[in-house]
Amino acid sequence: MKKISRFFITGLIAIWFSLGVTAQSSQQDLNQVELMKQFIGTWKTETGVDTTALWEVIPSDKGYLSNWYFQSKGKTYSTVKGIIGFTGKNKLPDQIVNFVFLWPNGFISYDMGKFDSDKKISFERFNADHSHITALWEMNFQTQDKITSIFKSRGNKDTWDNAKVTEWTITRVKK
Repeated sequence: MKKISRFFITGLIAIWFSLGVTAQSSQQDLNQVELMKQFIGTWKTETGVDTTALWEVIPSDKGYLSNWYFQSKGKTYSTVKGIIGFTGKNKLPDQIVNFVFLWPNGFISYDMGKFDSDKKISFERFNADHSHITALWEMNFQTQDKITSIFKSRGNKDTWDNAKVTEWTITRVKK
């Protein structure tokens, strides 16, 4: 009877352990390089009354060029250039997606993140010396042509209590 009990308990532990390992490995198996391909193309969002933003994501070797065109009444008033690439060894699970943007005033923003699932990517934006997270950014693919984006910015403040939250629905521009 003791042998049967030990066998049964050992079996339960083995099953529990294997379920835990499977759940963890599925998240680690997200290929950030492949998932980023979902962004390729031109996207558009309303940013205010009579204002929109167009976002181009253009493949460049294994990375991407990124251009934001902010427009009012159809005329571009600001452009933000960027690059999107990867750090880590480009091997699972070490990949990290990096967005680097050059703003018209010369400011450079640096966002680091990962896909949490095949449809959701989360970023942290850092200050210049990487000592402080200034913003959190989450993008969710609702469909292959529609993204919801939530950007939460606290700047140099220590808390998120009065953070500015910007929500956009970004849709693919069909050509």
